[in-house]
Amino acid sequence: MRRALLILVLLLAPGVLAGQSSQFGVRGLGIPGRWLSARAIASGGAFGLVDPESSVSPTSLSGLAMLTATFTGVQSFRHVENPAGAESLRESAFPQLAIAGPIKKLPLVLGVSFSNYTSRDFTLASADTILLRGALVPVSDTFSSRGGMSDLRFAGAYTIPGGWVVGGSVHVLTGSNRLVSVRAFEDISFLTAKQSSEVSFAGVGFDLGLMRNFGTSFSLAAVARSDGHAIVDRDSATVARVDLPYTFGFGVRWRPAPALDLASNVVVRTWSASNSDLLAQGGTGADNTVQVALGGVLIPDARRPNRRPIRFGVHYGTLPFFLGTGEQPTEFGVSLGTGARFAQQRAGLDLALEQVWRSAGGYKERAFQVTVGVSVRP
Repeated sequence: MRRALLILVLLLAPGVLAGQSSQFGVRGLGIPGRWLSARAIASGGAFGLVDPESSVSPTSLSGLAMLTATFTGVQSFRHVENPAGAESLRESAFPQLAIAGPIKKLPLVLGVSFSNYTSRDFTLASADTILLRGALVPVSDTFSSRGGMSDLRFAGAYTIPGGWVVGGSVHVLTGSNRLVSVRAFEDISFLTAKQSSEVSFAGVGFDLGLMRNFGTSFSLAAVARSDGHAIVDRDSATVARVDLPYTFGFGVRWRPAPALDLASNVVVRTWSASNSDLLAQGGTGADNTVQVALGGVLIPDARRPNRRPIRFGVHYGTLPFFLGTGEQPTEFGVSLGTGARFAQQRAGLDLALEQVWRSAGGYKERAFQVTVGVSVRP
């Protein structure tokens, strides 16, 4: 177990340097995370509320029969278009690490996870000419941000006779953005100007979940979450307080045949709570979001359901932070994936391939994302 955790930590370390998030994460607090495992992403996120390796609802932990550690990594290849032009970019991220397992002699499962709450990694460059000492001097400006908000979750799920599961979580929200602004002059007689600062976040949230299993073929799940507010510090001095959203989710899972598993969910987040706080800080504001997902799993061998299942799904949703166009960004994605268990079911590898389109006014991007999930069951 110690060796497996060490490998996961070493794999996690490069994420600080490699992450470059979407252009739709430049405004506000960044682009929100999805808190999903690789196998849930392969189904478009449709199994998010019932998947025990995801962090959307605490009641999903009830599906774990043994101690399980999971790690998720994403490689994205994006083509970006906006009024400034078009460019192809790459992104690496490690959005989730989780460890959970049942408590002996009790119908209780406890877990801890570390997930991406929002990402705000970007670099913006521009060129201009300014008047200095009566002469026009060409300059180039670069503004970059690295970091975002993270979600440390402590969760538990308790199974009640009759098919009911109740659960709850406490979320510690933390993280920072490292901001750097550089102005370089074409005239080398002027020194390059550089300014840097660090914006940090701190908050606490909680959620409650409920699941009802009707045998092994049908399940309903719901979750309600409050993230309170985040205290924003710049270089250790408090500068703002930003209200964070409530989250409400409802999901259904249905197995109409031994070889087919279907699921769907709807997740609503009240990001408009942040609108007035962001506008007061000179931002462009925020609006509520909705995410809808539909997907399924085809199981070639019903006796060994974890042997190369075929997962598929679609999702559609809105993004919270405006880019200044007055139009709320939207997102649509299709996904496909599979997985395997080996070492006597003690280890697993899951793969998800996802094509995503995002747009808002003159801002567009498409991304091909490869998500890999590694799980260890000591």
